[in-house]
Amino acid sequence: MSSYAESQELGRGQQTLHEAVNSHRIYEPIRGVHPRIELPDEEFEKWLDGNQEIEYVVINFSDTEEVIERDGDLSQVLEPWHIPVILGMECDEAVNARTLQDVLDVLAIAQPAIYVPDVVYSYNWMEDEIQENALEAYTGHVRTLQELVIEENFDVRLIPTNKGWKYEHFLEYRELFEEFDYEEFAFYAVQYTGGDAGNAINVLRSHVRNSIAAIDMENVFLIGRLAEDDLLDFAPRVRGATGLRQWTDACSTESGLSQRLWPAFQEEREAKLSVNDGQEQRPVNEFGGTKEDN
Repeated sequence: MSSYAESQELGRGQQTLHEAVNSHRIYEPIRGVHPRIELPDEEFEKWLDGNQEIEYVVINFSDTEEVIERDGDLSQVLEPWHIPVILGMECDEAVNARTLQDVLDVLAIAQPAIYVPDVVYSYNWMEDEIQENALEAYTGHVRTLQELVIEENFDVRLIPTNKGWKYEHFLEYRELFEEFDYEEFAFYAVQYTGGDAGNAINVLRSHVRNSIAAIDMENVFLIGRLAEDDLLDFAPRVRGATGLRQWTDACSTESGLSQRLWPAFQEEREAKLSVNDGQEQRPVNEFGGTKEDN
């Protein structure tokens, strides 16, 4: 992936052609199905090497930090046309230990990039007051981070994520979305599986509808759901999705992950996601009287 070497010679104040293009592309909503990967990892890095079928590469924050610590930037693992989508959502211990300066340091190097911020935890067993505090802390964090991104003139787009599940919870995001003209929401769906999650997929779909009804954003990016049947029956504004296990299972061969098998998997999953386009979006005011509080 030596094509990035040119950017090192230009210096921090100048951009390569690919970087200039990506600086515009990051402001487009994430549509379609994209791979989530784990780094640093030899097999994933080999799969990314020269992979022209990939547009967005979804990476955990701590993985991004590790690669930067090892290589100095992301140029050894990503091609110039790859856009990193960095996820802040990780285990509570990692999120709690992360500082605002940690985030700024990574974004300064990873840009142009998309970042889904995370701070504080939120669980459905928490008391209402604690949940409200978590929402306030999260929206405050995103606001502060966005102001710093603007101040530092970073080529970084932030996409807020879900801290809550009720219609009333998502109402707390409205001011934030209006203030910064956000049009996309990243819905973290990993926790809607197994254990005591019950009928997890239906609960997830209802919570996504709650977020759309309250915030009225145009695009939802679903994180942690790529199972074939799971992508059906979401609201039509769910236009993008990412995951890890399903695509790695589908693209695994005796010799490792196959670049050749990815396009068929992506096309198949995007066909399922596109079925939702034909559904009618439930009107926002429909939720004014009856909310879905699952």
